[in-house]
Amino acid sequence: MRKRRLRSYFTMNPLIAMSVVAASAALVPVASTETTVAPAASAATTPRLFSTPGEDLGSGYASSPDTIVQATGDSEGLHILAAKESDGFSFYEIARLDRKELSDAGPWTGYVCTTGSGNYAAAVYAPSAWSNEPGAYANGAFAAVIRLSDGKVTEVPDRVQLAYFTPGCGTGDEVALTSSSATDRSIGSTTVISVDAAAGSVSSRRTVNGYLTHVTPTGTGTVGVLGGNLVDLKGDGKKLSARKVAALPGPMFALTASKNGTVDVGTVDGEKSVISRFNGKDFTELGRAPKGKVKLLATADGAAVVGDVKGIDTSKAPGLSKHAVDGRVAGISRHGHLVTNSVFSEQMKGIVNNHVGSPSNEGAGTLTIKATALKTGAKATTLVDADRKRPKQDSSLPMDPAAFTVTGEDDEDPRTCGEGGPESQCLSGSGAAVWGKVGAMESPCIVKRNDPKRQALQASANMVEWAVDQAVHGTLTVSRPQNWHDTGLAAYTPQGLFPKPPLTGGGDIPAQVMLGILAQESNFKQASWHSVNGDSGNVTKSDWYGNKNGIHDYPDAAKADCGYGIAQVTTGMSEKHNPPLDTLRAGAVTTDYAANIAAGLGILAEKWNQLKALGMGVNNGSPAYIENWYTALWGYNSGVYTSGAVGLGFFNNPVNPSYPADRQPFLRYSYDDASRPGEWNYPEKIFGWAETPQMTWDGEESYSEADMPLGVIKVAPRTLFCDPSLNACDPNAADPCPSWDEACYWDGTVDWMGPQSTGNSSTEQLSYSLGSGEPELKSKYEHGPCIDHPSVYTNAIIVDDLGEHEDTYDCGDFEAADDGKFTLQTGDNITTLRDDGTFRATPYIAPIDLHQLGAGYDHHVYFTHSYGYSETFHQVTGRWQVNQDKLPSGDQPGQRYKVYVHLPSHGAEAVVRYDFIPGDNTSGAEPDYCNVNQGTRSAGGDTWFEMGTFSFWKGGRIEMDNIQRGGTGDDNVVFDAIAFVPFNYADPGACHLVDGGL
Repeated sequence: MRKRRLRSYFTMNPLIAMSVVAASAALVPVASTETTVAPAASAATTPRLFSTPGEDLGSGYASSPDTIVQATGDSEGLHILAAKESDGFSFYEIARLDRKELSDAGPWTGYVCTTGSGNYAAAVYAPSAWSNEPGAYANGAFAAVIRLSDGKVTEVPDRVQLAYFTPGCGTGDEVALTSSSATDRSIGSTTVISVDAAAGSVSSRRTVNGYLTHVTPTGTGTVGVLGGNLVDLKGDGKKLSARKVAALPGPMFALTASKNGTVDVGTVDGEKSVISRFNGKDFTELGRAPKGKVKLLATADGAAVVGDVKGIDTSKAPGLSKHAVDGRVAGISRHGHLVTNSVFSEQMKGIVNNHVGSPSNEGAGTLTIKATALKTGAKATTLVDADRKRPKQDSSLPMDPAAFTVTGEDDEDPRTCGEGGPESQCLSGSGAAVWGKVGAMESPCIVKRNDPKRQALQASANMVEWAVDQAVHGTLTVSRPQNWHDTGLAAYTPQGLFPKPPLTGGGDIPAQVMLGILAQESNFKQASWHSVNGDSGNVTKSDWYGNKNGIHDYPDAAKADCGYGIAQVTTGMSEKHNPPLDTLRAGAVTTDYAANIAAGLGILAEKWNQLKALGMGVNNGSPAYIENWYTALWGYNSGVYTSGAVGLGFFNNPVNPSYPADRQPFLRYSYDDASRPGEWNYPEKIFGWAETPQMTWDGEESYSEADMPLGVIKVAPRTLFCDPSLNACDPNAADPCPSWDEACYWDGTVDWMGPQSTGNSSTEQLSYSLGSGEPELKSKYEHGPCIDHPSVYTNAIIVDDLGEHEDTYDCGDFEAADDGKFTLQTGDNITTLRDDGTFRATPYIAPIDLHQLGAGYDHHVYFTHSYGYSETFHQVTGRWQVNQDKLPSGDQPGQRYKVYVHLPSHGAEAVVRYDFIPGDNTSGAEPDYCNVNQGTRSAGGDTWFEMGTFSFWKGGRIEMDNIQRGGTGDDNVVFDAIAFVPFNYADPGACHLVDGGL
């Protein structure tokens, strides 16, 4: 029987002048993009958390200075929420943090803290999927400072660490951020970025050798944790010194600054959480609680211990209060009047479809807050609409708006003209060729983005579970005919291309292990996050260009991530691999979720077999038991070292200080864990998804949970992979293996289950019988007729963004393929060396934010985002034109056409300008234009919108680009079909009747 629970979350090429011919054919209904559509803000009053605040909060609530700031993420970004007790703790979104360039990223995660003055907050945020990647986890996240008086956000230019102990706020307005160079094989160094929140400036960037955590400004200086010690941090210039002041009492889960420079810490001793105070000389234990049942949180005048506090005595610790609260604890208000038990986006209870074009937005921005009033013990739950209009704010507090200007990005438009004008105003297109340099930007990944023949169809969850059930037992032999979904590939079967891998010693991979991987790696997404069930699009990939998913920096082929699809298959998908996969296998990995799963299965089996070959056993060694896959999952994520020093690296070791030592099993007690995935190692996350299935967008389980005789999957103890005799690791130390190098590799055998049987160990549970047929696709949107014409005009010349039919929906080919042409240009076509030796190549920047999607006319559109006039590097231009042989010369009467633009049912948002260029003529016809609101004119359905009649001569065309007044990089600009209907008389249409946006 299935229980209801939640789900997971997750995860652009050079100039291609895509000229394609059009046809005398037409419309295609449906498909889905999802856009960063922010629903209109409501003017309604923000609902109070407590409906009777005088009773629930106490009589003095209206004059209380108490406030609270919290954060939670979903596909819209990291929501920063604020509330005042004087308003009855009416929560509202004060800021929303995301990055425009990461529209494929899925849900967001992060952390927030409030500075000592209470005037500012600092946040660290990143896509949730980056918690799987050691590099992104250590130094790939973003940071910002928020002025709480009015929500003004100022970005910090540095990339920082995504960890539970960052950012660090202390007693003043200084904020400490960290960026680590640690890897799975090296401790590296840590750079501390000190930010003055009030001034809005980075005051220093200083580096120390080692893995520095919990950096916190205090009343007497800045402290941190390094090598198991509390250290005092000082430095000049770029170097930081860390003076040991005391050894920590154990592995950490919290550090807070308190009064008079004292520091409180939370550590773990066995199954107990321990609270201790450092008074400047040594640590004094204040008491203990069951592990994970107590939290140590910063407040305005010190800190608070919250949860099961009966065993903790704070009477001799000035500035440290304690509050008994039942259940989980998420945060506390500055003056300790309110504890939040949960702050969670409703979207995370179902498979997120991201934020592109979904009409209901799948719960994104609908946030549930559960809280306890500490004075009265009253409990409350409320829903917060993040798009609700916030209360009037005060912007009088200081913060320099230009303090964190980002410099040195490749898309900057430097002033190089004689009079200091922007480069784009003076470059003529001439200049030294730079092809030798831009060649380094060409992605080594063998399947390129935006290839219409390599669109991936997004399968529904029932199909994914069926494919996994079949694949793990070798029966994933569904036939894919030649040219399946218009890919042009030869016929195949998924496990004909990628046979079920044999496991050393025999047996099979449990289905729930593979399902957990797919939930964590890609959220069941074969296609990009812009595509929902039944829609096609680019394949899911984490970093196409090796530029940390940025849109401002040129691609770096040496760093490109070639992991594809639902299982993030990497092996053989790069030109650097020896050998790379052939065209058929690489194409199937990209376009077919089933083939991708079959290939991913081989990678997991390889890790199992490598560990067996190294003699690294787990429990009784049987692959039938899910618990026994812990180390194979470890290796699947961060690799198995099979030569030289062998074993598993330190990144996924559960004693790694990157993870809080008091954590409880992932997802076991709350889906809230899904919003903070960086607090668990990879095997723990997979076990969590196997135990607690993710949910579909319509509220059903995506797959069956494992068969668990104990009711849970028994997770390996935190210190199990720490043995001084095997890996120089001390399980009782605050920092068990400070070097993180090969001395820390785990290469032994472990057993935490004892004698195993189906009575005490978890096994798979299949929902689909072996050999059963592929289930029906549960499409989110209908897909209607492939070919259509505007109104009654069957003679319309349809110029589509694809000239010949290339999609995944089994439509027929176009007629009259030479009737028109569509051309897509990325950038401004200027590629040249600058005087200073750097180079300018906009055709390598603009395609980063160009996407394809199975929506609109004939099930395909290209889309990008709307940018301002200065953003030449991000310009994408579409050109539609009738075959020039059908147009008269300039000295002849023009050919009049009634023009219709096709708008998709969803995914388009921006007001865009269509320019009508008549061509050279002696009739005096001038260029014309029409502004069209792509988001509203479709009225939620695939629509032909009549713009009016226009005359064209040779050279005539229609152009549209994404450079718009007020463009911010947020609104989707879609390139779809345009219909040209030969017409005998002038008809003004909407464009000539209405001035401005339509």
